[in-house]
Amino acid sequence: MKPLSVVLVFLILVIPLVLMGDTREDLRVFNQDLYKRYSDDFQSAVDDAGDYLSRLEMQPTTTAVHYGRERQLQLDQDVLSVFYSNLAMKFGLENNQTEMNNLKLHMPALVMFGYSGYRLVTLDDTATVSGKGELKPVSWPERPYYYKLQNGNLLYFTLDDTARVYDTGSNEFYEGEYSALAAETNLSPLTSIELFREVRQSTITSLVENDLATAINRHLELVKRMGLSIQFTLPRGLQEQSIQDVGIMAFIQGYPLPGGELLDAYSLGSGAVMRRKVLIGTRNSSGRHIAYGESCVPAGAAVIETLFDPEEAARKGYFIEDCSVR
Repeated sequence: MKPLSVVLVFLILVIPLVLMGDTREDLRVFNQDLYKRYSDDFQSAVDDAGDYLSRLEMQPTTTAVHYGRERQLQLDQDVLSVFYSNLAMKFGLENNQTEMNNLKLHMPALVMFGYSGYRLVTLDDTATVSGKGELKPVSWPERPYYYKLQNGNLLYFTLDDTARVYDTGSNEFYEGEYSALAAETNLSPLTSIELFREVRQSTITSLVENDLATAINRHLELVKRMGLSIQFTLPRGLQEQSIQDVGIMAFIQGYPLPGGELLDAYSLGSGAVMRRKVLIGTRNSSGRHIAYGESCVPAGAAVIETLFDPEEAARKGYFIEDCSVR
C-alpha cells in the first residue's frame, strides 16, 4: 500500500474517533453543568422557603403568640406554596401540574424546623397514575425536641440554650436557660453546657432521622400504588448537620434531568439573618427571575417591579442576588 493511502486510511479511522471523543466530552460537560444548575436551583428554592418560614416563626416567638392548629396549618401551606412555586419556576414546570406531580414524587418528605419542635411534611395520595389531580402536602403534628433524663424526667429543647423540664413525679414544669435549670432540677447526665448542646443536636437529628425513615416507607407505598418504581434512602450526612436556626430540610432523589442524569440533592435552608431592604425584581434573557439589591442591578436588566423585602421576593419566586451582603 502506498504511504499516502496508509495516511488516508489512518485519517479515515482516527478522525471519527476523535470527533466522537470530543462529542462525548462535550456531552459530559453539558450534563455536569446541567446537574449543577438543577442542584443550585433546588438549594435556592429551599433557602427561599427557609427564609420565609423564619419570618413566620419569628412573629409568635417575639410576640409570645401561640398559633392554634388551624392557623399553623395555614402557615405551613403558605411556606409550602412558596417552596413549590419556586421549584416550578426554576425547573421550568410552571402551569404543568403533571410534571409537578412527578417532581413531588421524587421528594418523599420535607422537614420544617421551628424554635421548639419540627413538623414533617409528606404527600397525600390524591393524584392518579396519569398525573390527574394534585399530590397534596400534609403536615404532621409538631414533634418537640425532647430527651429523657436519667431520672425519667423529660427535657424539651429549643434551638437555643433555653429548655423546659417536665418533672414526672411532681407533675411540674421548670423552664429557663441551662444554668438556671441545672440549679433548679437534676439534668443528669447533661452535666455541662457543652454536653447539653451536643445532646441537643444529636437528639434533634435522631428524632428527625427516625421520622424520615417512617415517612420514606409511607412514600414508597404511595409510589407503588401509583404503579411507579422509585427507590429512596435516608439522605446522607443528616447526623453531621447542626440544626441551630428555624428553616427547612428537603431532599430529592432519582429525578430525571433533560440530559438523562438522575438528580440527587439534599438541602438545609434557614433564615437566621434577613434584613429588610429594597430589592429590584428583574427578568434576564433566559427568562429567569432575579431580585437584585439596589446597587447590584446589571446594566440592561429588564426591570419588572420593586420588592420591599426578601420575603416578598421569595414568595414571588425570585432568585435573590445582593452584592452588598457578600
